[in-house]
Amino acid sequence: MNSAKEARGKYLLANALAAKSLQKNKKQGLTVCPAVLNTFVDDRMIAYRLDLGLLEIPVNLIAGVAESSEKSMLYTKEFLPIPAPDSEFANTWRGIYEKYLNHEEIPGEISCYEYLGKFYVLDGLKRVSVTKFLGTPTMKAQVVRIIPIRTDVKEVERYFDFLGQYRLTQLYQLQFTQQGFFDQLQIALGKSVNYRWSEGDRSRFLMHWYTIEEAFRKSYGETLNITTADALVVLLRKYPYEQIIRMESWILARIFQASWKELCALSLPELTVVGIKPQVPQLQTA
Repeated sequence: MNSAKEARGKYLLANALAAKSLQKNKKQGLTVCPAVLNTFVDDRMIAYRLDLGLLEIPVNLIAGVAESSEKSMLYTKEFLPIPAPDSEFANTWRGIYEKYLNHEEIPGEISCYEYLGKFYVLDGLKRVSVTKFLGTPTMKAQVVRIIPIRTDVKEVERYFDFLGQYRLTQLYQLQFTQQGFFDQLQIALGKSVNYRWSEGDRSRFLMHWYTIEEAFRKSYGETLNITTADALVVLLRKYPYEQIIRMESWILARIFQASWKELCALSLPELTVVGIKPQVPQLQTA
């Protein structure tokens, strides 16, 4: 199959998935388009902004757009493309898809704001849409970090904990909902709690991270209000890191599901008190 034909087929699929998403979310009374940062953050909540320059950011942490516009209304909240397959928009989307397939350089980078560990796109929506659809784990972006005014709101407190951790790891992938879990991870990896990661440390960790992330996603989807990093720390209480990284994704997924009591105790303590197991996706074996 040539790249143009594949791109046409993939746009049809993405567009059909967009239609399903719109129908489902409208029926449930949920937001249908990407979250808009400036609808829930204003200058009174911001301490300052920090230009981080060009970073490799996790695509699954791209949560919305910086501000509402006609362009942002062309996507579902998952960044699936809404316009018809015979539109000019679709032609451009397919062109970007072809460039990815052929490993061609796409001029420029996306630009975005980072707020509380998630990213909101200023420019480059089509590239984000294509990259998310392809399932590519990371992409390059020009990032401006928005530092909130410090408050006792739990989400803000967690973010300031993350900033301390980020200074050591330079990784957005490692975000925790549980206090002290970063220190536990450092110790489980054989490092001191204040160890500053090298580029080699980051590369070696990310080499295995996406398998762990995929296994956790297959196990629980969006069911639990915890992160993959939280779940990894739970596993590290049972298995050495060197053993975990040798496991295939489907085996890790089964171990994650076997650990549901510990994971739910972090996310949904009211369920674990009465011993109720949450609904989770059905697992497939290798």
